[in-house]
Amino acid sequence: MPGHFTIVTTPIAVILCCCAAFIDITSGASVEEYTLLQSTLLTNYSTSVRPLLDQDDTVFVYSGFYLAGINEVDAVNQRLITTGFLELSWDDEFLQWDEDEFDIQTLYFKQKDIWTPDVVLKNGITTFKELGGEFYYLQVTSDGRVTWLPFQVLESKCFIDITYFPFDDQKCSITFHSWSFSKDEVNVTLFVDDPSPVDFYNYVENSVWNIVSTDAFASPEIEVESEVTFILHLRRKPLYFIVNLISPIVLLGVVRLLVFVIPADAGEKMSFAMAVFLSFAVFLSIISMHLPTNSEKTSLLGVYIVVQMIIGVGTIVISSFQLRLHHRKSERKVGVFYRGVVKVERFLRCTTCNESRKVSGEKNMEVSLNDGDDGIINWRDVSSAIDFVSFWTMLVFEITAMTIIIATLIGGYDLIG
Repeated sequence: MPGHFTIVTTPIAVILCCCAAFIDITSGASVEEYTLLQSTLLTNYSTSVRPLLDQDDTVFVYSGFYLAGINEVDAVNQRLITTGFLELSWDDEFLQWDEDEFDIQTLYFKQKDIWTPDVVLKNGITTFKELGGEFYYLQVTSDGRVTWLPFQVLESKCFIDITYFPFDDQKCSITFHSWSFSKDEVNVTLFVDDPSPVDFYNYVENSVWNIVSTDAFASPEIEVESEVTFILHLRRKPLYFIVNLISPIVLLGVVRLLVFVIPADAGEKMSFAMAVFLSFAVFLSIISMHLPTNSEKTSLLGVYIVVQMIIGVGTIVISSFQLRLHHRKSERKVGVFYRGVVKVERFLRCTTCNESRKVSGEKNMEVSLNDGDDGIINWRDVSSAIDFVSFWTMLVFEITAMTIIIATLIGGYDLIG
């Protein structure tokens, strides 16, 4: 009849429906079964006893490190601050069950409820802290394999080699150590056949440092201590320091040469020389703020600035004597040494050549550069000659020093890389 449905039942249909209902009931464990299994496993369980039926055996704790970010490389305090988590895995013989009987593959226990290795950051700069926390859950499979993923902000020691700053590479290690147990009791090691013991988890790139490579190793078998070390090979990004530090220093070295271009009568010669000298002192203090207090390693860039300051002192001394000679009375005789400086200056300018041509072309003009001729060389000529000779001497010295420091920094950068 219209509007009615007829339900046909057969023995086969009834059997299929019953089987489907049975499979649905037994396909997953109930809350009661899950809770019962947890409580059963934790009955008489002690978090102070290593999870071995034979206490003479060794608990092997396999580890890997997942890096989420490099927060800071503090060169002054020589420390590395990173964010990441360890993957620790071991077998707990007290937390095993028959998967077919309970139909449960995985359980989760809070960290405080089961045994965990007392792994700590060995080369940390703060007090020892337990990894993880009370809110962490550990995954346990039916065969007793426990997996622990404690997420941490790690502050570890890192020796900073500042020789080639800012073109420097640093190798920083993060070492985890089983503090209370010997290697025969708890052996912290790396995962077997793991090609990448240091992996990345939502890694955020640092604005100053690049990661060149990573490595890891466990302590040798002959050692009593059980520890694993993860190594980060870092390379500084030098662009910021090139633009804001090195370029101004190089330009200041060029500007300082203008001290010998400014006329002695201008009155600003000494003040200009002092201003450049103090500018180098300021940049030296800026560099010191970025470098650790270390007597074993010295930054080549810092040495270069000290050399520039020594040159600056020499410039001030030369300018002081040059101004004194410039204003010396003309009645005083020009000494042999100062005449030699003037001769060098005129030779470099080819003045002697030009004057020799004038002597041969115009017999009425006689120019003599003999030491006894006081009318040709006066104190103003001496002052000008000192400026000229000092300018070119300092220019050659500046180019040489700059070439050596740049070649050394870049050469060391390539050698380390």
